Amino acid sequence: MQAFADFLERLVLTPQRNVKLRLMVDYFRSVADPDRGYALAALTGDLSIPSVKPAMLRALVADRVDEVLFAYSYDYVGDLAETISLVWPARPGANRPPTLGEAVERLMVASRSDGPRIVEAMLDGLDASGRWALIKLVTGGLRIGVSARLAKQALAELGDKPVNEIEEVWPGLTPPFAPLFAWLEGRAERPRATIPAPFRPVMLSHPLGDDDLTMITPHDYAAEWKWDGIRVQAVSEGDVARLYTRTGDDISAAFPDVVAALDFGGALDGELLIGRRDDTGFATGSFSELQQRLNRK
Repeated sequence: MQAFADFLERLVLTPQRNVKLRLMVDYFRSVADPDRGYALAALTGDLSIPSVKPAMLRALVADRVDEVLFAYSYDYVGDLAETISLVWPARPGANRPPTLGEAVERLMVASRSDGPRIVEAMLDGLDASGRWALIKLVTGGLRIGVSARLAKQALAELGDKPVNEIEEVWPGLTPPFAPLFAWLEGRAERPRATIPAPFRPVMLSHPLGDDDLTMITPHDYAAEWKWDGIRVQAVSEGDVARLYTRTGDDISAAFPDVVAALDFGGALDGELLIGRRDDTGFATGSFSELQQRLNRK
């Protein structure tokens, strides 16, 4: 857990993209399975631990720290994980510090009733930085300036692979991603996509330079407006249809009406818009309306 805590702290304190990239490559290369796989899942938002909720953490700290003191501390610090990690009474030697893999695997199978006791024992065995990392990990709120795409780019550099190949195999993988790391390190074949209607890397747009304009014939192309929507990929294979974001996140549950209308066979990249009919025909909605749909569970 301490290695993960140091890793997160360095990412938080590093604003440069390329330095963050190097930190991730070094971490994935030096840390063993399953710890690095769970760290990757945390970075990409693919780690879910239902037995731990912020309300439970608040209840735990309320048993250890004066309520008024905690309220003042939280008001000053502004971050729940950091506040708890700093005010939690240290108990040196109370418990052995858990590894990252041990912490995740114990809490993944813990019930809601057992979760508080397990988290409390782990917090007692860690120092302030370890407590902060544990809380960030189990609540899913890293906010360290690393996107899922950047984490996949780090994997591509680790294995000397195109990032498109990482994105192609990603939908069929689950934490702690042992087959993925085995492939990247040359110890196994490329993982096969096992889910129907998988995501394919999208064809992103790139700006044209002055020299590029001399290499094309304008009447061979069509220009399109920059619409206020989100880039998506619609995939339909057999009886299965899915809707993905440009980074491969499955958002089918947020747009069941769109998915139900995917009656073709294939994969389409495009822009998803909110629209409605009015007196003049058809009008597009705002991005904020689209965001409300995206936030649905």
